[in-house]
Amino acid sequence: MAVDAESKVLIAEKEGVIPELLKLIALTPEKDGGVIESGLSCLVAISMAKRNKMKLVKFGGIRILSQLVSETNLSVGVTEKVLKLLETVSSSKEGRAEICEDERCVAGILHKVLKVSSVATEHAVTILWSVCYLFRDQKAQEAVTKANGLTKILLLMQSNCSAAVRQMAADLLKIFRVNSKSRLVYYDTNTTHIMPF
Repeated sequence: MAVDAESKVLIAEKEGVIPELLKLIALTPEKDGGVIESGLSCLVAISMAKRNKMKLVKFGGIRILSQLVSETNLSVGVTEKVLKLLETVSSSKEGRAEICEDERCVAGILHKVLKVSSVATEHAVTILWSVCYLFRDQKAQEAVTKANGLTKILLLMQSNCSAAVRQMAADLLKIFRVNSKSRLVYYDTNTTHIMPF
């Protein structure tokens, strides 16, 4: 039904559509993955308009998406759609603020890098790049650091990812390398470098 921008806005304007879709995707033991994926597909389709992104944030969508992204046993399709929605709302100031406030959400996003699919990795890296590099949110940077983000970014740089993902990972690496260098001043070790010859 949502084939053009105008119809997407009109659908989301209907009273209660976004809150009901959020209830539909809220993770409960009796929900099946197909129902959650269908609800996510609808939200992805209608959330492109700025007004709809704001509604998604206003009605607690980030909290529900955070719960979903933290789950380990979701299907690839569900995970990709959750990350796509998080990427969509991260383009708004309010969405970024909600994502950055929830340390579990940022850690869950980082955990999905290289674990699900190349599409999910691209969405996850885009979100992390947006909140940590582009907008330099301190809370998000701390959450990524706590979740061993530097190692994950280094692994991503060595993987077979697209040029765009590699560039975003390089930008993230600059931030976390600088942050880790400032912490290395206090790192005490007895390790000796051994020359190979």
